[in-house]
Amino acid sequence: MFPQIVLDTNVLVAGACRHERSLAYLLLMAVLNRRIPLMLTEGIIAEYEDVLMRPSARKRTGLTAKQSSDLILELISLSHQTQLHFSWRPNLLDEADNKFIEAAVAATAIIITYNLRDFARPDLVKHGWDAMTPIEFTTLYNLT
Repeated sequence: MFPQIVLDTNVLVAGACRHERSLAYLLLMAVLNRRIPLMLTEGIIAEYEDVLMRPSARKRTGLTAKQSSDLILELISLSHQTQLHFSWRPNLLDEADNKFIEAAVAATAIIITYNLRDFARPDLVKHGWDAMTPIEFTTLYNLT
């Protein structure tokens, strides 16, 4: 059984490129095939939409606007969603990354990212979440 994950947008975009040997693609397919539970919040969904609809991301992934929208809707339908109610807020250098920690804390989930430095705050780990790269996650949980 796999733990819940929160996919950083960079991993989602890499997975949407559909390179079959890519670990990001492997993770995305595991979510889409209901093997790995995904945690989403409204803020993460909004970021996914914003990024996947950008012309540069659509060019990189090869997805049309409709395919990008369908992917997001599929992820929403498969995900565990929650409203966030915290009396504190993480304070990362990139404010946009706080939403990923909030979701991970709410679900005791693992953030999967290519930018571990963005989440390097040892004082926040005590709240029950972790961050890993796709290779760390797939190796630890024998996903390959």
